[in-house]
Amino acid sequence: MAITEENIRGKIGNSIFYRVGSVTRVRSVAARYADANTSKQRESRSRLRVAIRFYHRLAETELRKVWYLATKGMGKSGYNLFLKLNMMIFKPDGKIGDFARLQLTVGRLQKVNHLVVRVDEGDVVSVAWEREEDLPSAGKEDKFMVAVLYADRSFSPEFVKTSGETRGDGKATFRLQRKRGTAAHLYCFFREKDGKAYSPSQHVRI
Repeated sequence: MAITEENIRGKIGNSIFYRVGSVTRVRSVAARYADANTSKQRESRSRLRVAIRFYHRLAETELRKVWYLATKGMGKSGYNLFLKLNMMIFKPDGKIGDFARLQLTVGRLQKVNHLVVRVDEGDVVSVAWEREEDLPSAGKEDKFMVAVLYADRSFSPEFVKTSGETRGDGKATFRLQRKRGTAAHLYCFFREKDGKAYSPSQHVRI
């Protein structure tokens, strides 16, 4: 809004002139009507609905706690942070567009570094990672955890059963439960011993 000494009233271009007492004020208006139902906006709303649906499934697991802790004391919810970081990787048609960019976990702990994954004919997965010094952000007793999204049920995150391996072990072995030929997206991360902190997830497709 602006003020002018000219005694003008009415609309000129994108400006409306009006009087308040003895003062003439000016305010701008939109140059053109913005259609709220363009194809791009419809896609955006569809993508948001897909992301929300995925989060609701995620929130049925321990992963909900990860996002709660990540935003504790920040004045925002884990739900909002998840959407901020992940919404664009979902497709309007209801699918996940980029599994590698999907962040299933976030947190202050050191992530799984130099991750190496091998799988044998029996679908037994062997995982190895770099052992690190015992630091506040990388404790040797941090529990190694794996969440998996199978291609035929990608909106149903599951936890893989491990043998309780920790960061200090530097390796872990587990078996997948999937149909032959079905892709599995693994999200490896660490959980602090007392469960009060997590690391960002690392994605591997096998």
